[in-house]
Amino acid sequence: MAAFVVIIIRLFVPLTILRWPFAGALLAILGDISDVVLMDAFGWGIFEGRDYHSYDKFFDTYYLGFEAYMSLKWKEVLARRTSIILFSWRLVGVIVFEFLKIRQLIFLAPNIFENFYLLVVGMKKFFKIKVDSVKKLIIFLLIAGIPKIVQEYIMHYLEFPTWPFFKKNLFRWG
Repeated sequence: MAAFVVIIIRLFVPLTILRWPFAGALLAILGDISDVVLMDAFGWGIFEGRDYHSYDKFFDTYYLGFEAYMSLKWKEVLARRTSIILFSWRLVGVIVFEFLKIRQLIFLAPNIFENFYLLVVGMKKFFKIKVDSVKKLIIFLLIAGIPKIVQEYIMHYLEFPTWPFFKKNLFRWG
């Protein structure tokens, strides 16, 4: 049952990005985080015994696609082009990963797009700051990129078991 709830969440929550570009993206991230938590707590259902990583990458790419679509509407050409390059880079990395099944390859195509998208949308929404110069673009890319590269290195290159770690050490669950 939890697997079906996860599928519904992962398919329908990203649609909120079309109405609320910032809040919808945050909800999609929460949906992404909730999948393993829900299935770990209530059973993996149809995903039992399967490599969920590929399904997760599909759902991630699905909601990132909505973010990429919304970024096409940005008036700042520099930000718009950068977002599409970052999305495309990640998409190619996920496709290569799916064919070769070498998890470390995901590290070579880090999901900087998502952080960049949230940063651009959030800064425009809350602070009226736009990416309208190369200097601002570099600052935005550093802010978005450095934490994501570190996260991708830990999760995908080192293959650190993040959910079991948080479950045991932060939530004291199981």
